[in-house]
Order: sequence, then structure tokens, then C-alpha cells
Amino acid sequence: MNNLKSKKIKKTLSNLTNNNSDRNSQNERDKFSKPHSQKSIIKDYSGVFRGFKQNYKVLINGKIPKYTFIIIFIIICSAFFFNTQIFNKNNIETFKSENEISLPVIMYHNMTKKQNLTDRYCVSVKQFEEDLKYIKEQGYNCVTSSELIDYVYNGKKLPEKPFMITFDDGYESFYTYAYPLLKKYNMKAIMSIVGGYTDLFSDTEDHNVDYSHLNWKQVNELNNTDFIEIQNHTYNLHEITSKRKGAAIAKGESFESFKNVFKKDVSKLNDLILNYTGKKAKMFTYPYGNITEGSIEIIKELGFLGAFTCTEQVNFIMGAPEELYSIGRFNRDGRISTKEFFSKITKNLEAHKK
Repeated sequence: MNNLKSKKIKKTLSNLTNNNSDRNSQNERDKFSKPHSQKSIIKDYSGVFRGFKQNYKVLINGKIPKYTFIIIFIIICSAFFFNTQIFNKNNIETFKSENEISLPVIMYHNMTKKQNLTDRYCVSVKQFEEDLKYIKEQGYNCVTSSELIDYVYNGKKLPEKPFMITFDDGYESFYTYAYPLLKKYNMKAIMSIVGGYTDLFSDTEDHNVDYSHLNWKQVNELNNTDFIEIQNHTYNLHEITSKRKGAAIAKGESFESFKNVFKKDVSKLNDLILNYTGKKAKMFTYPYGNITEGSIEIIKELGFLGAFTCTEQVNFIMGAPEELYSIGRFNRDGRISTKEFFSKITKNLEAHKK
């Protein structure tokens, strides 16, 4: 009788070992074929649990100590937990890579042919052309804010490796230098104008390209192309005074007062852009990147579908409309080379992958 029980125990343990060995071999093959769904993992291990349930009595009746069974059971549970954790991690990473797009955005300001005039907010024409060459060589494809909005709201596909070029303030150097180069390299760009400057230089014949701004005739010409967009950078809030810094709330000012000032100024430029170009501005660009809590709700009320900030970070877009209201940009400093500048973007991208 004891020999019979011993044979039963050996047979049961042998079956369990073989079952687990077969299952582990299959799992190894599956890792190199197609990933398990979570349901299939649960199904696989539920078979193991049923096997233990069916053989539990045999093990106990065979005088195998109960704690041995418990240890084996814990090992199996641990293996189940480990596999489901791997499944969840891989699933999240797959979802992230399939649905997330990375969007680097450059922020330019002024441009010059005089190397001695380059500074934090002014690049040389040569630097700008080198930047465009680098963008093309790296396989990036320039997109407009309208294309980004279509992607988020309408599911319209963006090209591989989307990239965005923006210019702030509406300097005439854009029209003189950047415009022809963008056309030459088949690139797109977004120009955010300051309405007060555009009005001023529309009433004067001063065209000193080192400091002059676009007039409305030039703005309209640019807008009529299929690769330049005109956006809103406020009418008269692009300044820092003792009272106010850009389009931010002033010290001691009530939010309602700030809201009225903000809406009146930004609406004025919206109306001018629509009047001169026939198109409505879709994006708001914060002067100096100064943002007041509650500003997003105001620009939504004004009909904007997104906003550009001065936060230096690559944008990782999952497709939520709210993501469009905090588009980060890297300021193009004219004191550093193309290689040095783009290394900042590359490092930001690599840090995100980790």
C-alpha cells in the first residue's frame, strides 16, 4: 500500500513538473512570436491552479508536508504576478509609442546679416539656413498649427517626425530673409505678430531691416501663401513695465480688471488679423511666456484653440485638446551654433524616452 501511494505521489509531481516545463517552454516561444493578452496569461495560470486543486488531496494523502505545497503555490503565484506586470508594462509602452507624437518647436525672433548684431533673440541669416538644412537632413517635416489642430480635433494624420518653426514679434527681417529661405527649403512657419508694431510700421516708410516690423501689406502677402501662418501675440501687451509684465496680471490688480484688459487688447488684434487676411487667428502666443492663472480660460473664450509658451521642452502630444494650450518652444539663441542648439532638443527627447 505504501509503495502504491509513493508511486502516485511521484507520478503526480512528475506530471506537475512536466506541465510547468512545457508551459515555460511555450512562454519562451511566445516572447519571440506575438505578445500574450492579459486574458491568455490568466487562462494559462488558471490551468496550473486547477491542476493543484485536483492533485492537492493526493499530495496531502501521500504524506507530503502541507508547507511544501504552500511554498510551491507561492512560487506559481509569484510567477503569475511577474508575467502580468510585464504584460502591463509592455502594453503601456506600446500604447504610448503608438499614440504619442513628439513635436519640437523652435522660437525665432529677429534675423540679421551682420554677425556682430546676433544675440539671444537674433540669429544670423547663415545660422538660420544652417538650421533649415539640419532639420531637413534629420528627416523632420515642418507643420503648421492648423495641421496640429486638425490632428487633435479631427484625427488627421501628421507627417513622420513633425517639427514646428515659429517667429515672434513680426520683425520685417522675417519677410526679407526667412521667407525666401523657407520657400527654398520647402519649410513652413508660424509668425506671431504684435498688432501695435504692425500698425506703426504700416504708417511709416521706415524699412530698416535691423529693427523694423512687418506692415499689413506684408502680413497679408505672407498669409496668402500655403506655408506661412499668422497668429496673435497681443496688440499692445508686448512690453515689460513697472506695472505689468507682458500679458500677465499686474500687481494688486483684480482678476476681473485683468480679464477686461486682456480680452480688449487681444480681441483688437484678432479683429485686425481677420480684417486684413480674411483668416481668424487660432493660436495665442504669450509675450515673454508670462502666464496668469486663468489665462487659458480667457483665450478659450476668445476662440483660440491653442497657445505657445516659452517653456523649453519638446511637446509629447497624446491627442487631448488641453495639450494644445501649453506648447513649449526652444528659443533660438544666435550666440550658439546649430549643433549646440539642436543638442538641447536631442537631450530633451532622449530624457523622455528614459
